[in-house]
Amino acid sequence: MKIPEFLFVFLNPIIRFLLKSPMHQFWSSGLLLITFKGRNSGKKFTTPVRYISTGETVRCFTSSQNQWWRNLRGGSDVSLRIKGSEKLYHAVAVENDPAEIEKWLVYYLAKYPQDAVYHDIRLKMDKSLDKEGLERASKNAIVIEATPVY
Repeated sequence: MKIPEFLFVFLNPIIRFLLKSPMHQFWSSGLLLITFKGRNSGKKFTTPVRYISTGETVRCFTSSQNQWWRNLRGGSDVSLRIKGSEKLYHAVAVENDPAEIEKWLVYYLAKYPQDAVYHDIRLKMDKSLDKEGLERASKNAIVIEATPVY
């Protein structure tokens, strides 16, 4: 089931609160908080997103229609709060690379198939991804790749 976009205005503050609370373990295995600066305003923004980890690299996904990821074009230092621990990362927005985006979408949706609806990908009866939807999504999705800053 897809949560209507307008509800995220109400849900995101609640999720931010929960992920910063001692009860974060109920949600933080699949959700993180990303804090970044606005390129023009310099203002800090924090948003919850679903993520996957491969080695030290953390990846999260959003639609190209969302605005927040544009602050990460060309790379930017961000803070990620993962499983109750906050660390500095360098994040880059991967856009206009359908093959790379598709590879990570397949990996991500294998772990979180319920999120296919947010990328307008149908799940077939056998839970496999609709190939046409996946191809379309790989042209519209943005992958944020973050690596730790030491």
